[in-house]
Amino acid sequence: MSLPEAIKSAVYAAAHFSGLSSALAVRYRGRGTIFALHSIVDDDAFHPDHTLRCPVGKLEWILRRLRQQQLDFVTFDEAIERLSTPAARPFVTFTFDDGFADNLTKALPVMARFAAPFMVYVSTGMVTREIDAWWFGLAALIRSHDEVVIPGLGRFDCSDAPSKQRAYAAIEAAIHSDFDLLPAIRAALAAAGIQIRALVDKEALTEQQLRILSAHPLVTIGGHTTTHPNLARATPAAVHWEMAQNRAFLQEITGKPVNHNAYPFGHSGACGDREADICRALGFHTAVTTRPGMLFAEHRRHLYALPRICLTRGENPSTLHGKLNGLSRALNSRLGDPVAVM
Repeated sequence: MSLPEAIKSAVYAAAHFSGLSSALAVRYRGRGTIFALHSIVDDDAFHPDHTLRCPVGKLEWILRRLRQQQLDFVTFDEAIERLSTPAARPFVTFTFDDGFADNLTKALPVMARFAAPFMVYVSTGMVTREIDAWWFGLAALIRSHDEVVIPGLGRFDCSDAPSKQRAYAAIEAAIHSDFDLLPAIRAALAAAGIQIRALVDKEALTEQQLRILSAHPLVTIGGHTTTHPNLARATPAAVHWEMAQNRAFLQEITGKPVNHNAYPFGHSGACGDREADICRALGFHTAVTTRPGMLFAEHRRHLYALPRICLTRGENPSTLHGKLNGLSRALNSRLGDPVAVM
């Protein structure tokens, strides 16, 4: 566990056992929660990019724990409908980003055992193997080296499993704060001979797997752009193309409408009102961010800026308790507005 994760876990534990997270729930819990995940992996697998990976056993533990909380597991469409129903029971809905093959091979069997519907937001480039998945390359670089040097960022110890995970988390966070660091990352990957396409081919859904996943009654397929760029750094025409072409691609493969969208990266530096306006104009019904927060009735007016709560391999009773009570939003907003929007 990296230091930031340890601190975060301690904060959630303190809030849980002091009663603070329960007290905050009065204002921050809302009506329901959209949970966000990416890849589901074997329990004993090591991945430097642990921020994107949730073990099968942890996913099963989370679902069992949520069931014990008497929460309804609903489809994404039903989650949105319940925002207009004040008497509706508390609910959760689940989303998986990017288009990992393990969403079919590992996540679906677990979700099916709990009758838990879920959305999979798929980028075209994952299926075609053309996505510039620098995060796969970064994980491969860290996995294969005892030390990594990134110009503009510095030197990172990668001599053992914990240090590799710390290095990945630190570099990933730095990139999300400054996407101008990506050329240095790509240069380091090229110097190490790392081929991103080959890494994507091992990780991503094929067209046939996407069809199988889409056909399952628990699964809804959503859009996630063509190349998975930072949309806030693209031109309006490029943003429109990214969303529209991705939607057409997914609808052609699945034979089903694609009504929901997820912004790549999803934080304030990657999407905003412009992206929401384009998404609305294209006819999507909703779009999700990664801004932390719960769902409130007010989100009926902000359907293209829906917040989510990320689930990780580090979940424990205190973190899950806090997340269900809106602690993530309370901390992120510094006890501000409980309704997270753009």
